[in-house]
Amino acid sequence: MSRPERHLLICANNRGPGHPRGSCGEKGGERFVGVMKDLIRENGLKERVLVSRTGCLKHCSLGVTAAVYPDNVWYGGVTEGDLKEICERHLMKGSPVDRLFLPDDAPWE
Repeated sequence: MSRPERHLLICANNRGPGHPRGSCGEKGGERFVGVMKDLIRENGLKERVLVSRTGCLKHCSLGVTAAVYPDNVWYGGVTEGDLKEICERHLMKGSPVDRLFLPDDAPWE
């Protein structure tokens, strides 16, 4: 693989059941990493996009959180149903999915 054009970080942090801020891992983050890797392969993006599981991206209360670099686009409240749209619109065409943007005043927890 050459240097990727984009790097998608997906939070898979798991704070354990009942944590007051919740965690992306409990909301599906761990599973989403595998789903997105499959979508990347299926759409011929394997040489252009790197997908990485991360620990806390500091927005678990708004999770699942994902970030795309070098675009500096942060997504919050991502569901499994949103992954295909992120792949097809943002990662393939370079058009971020505005409705999933984290608000500028989102808490860094």
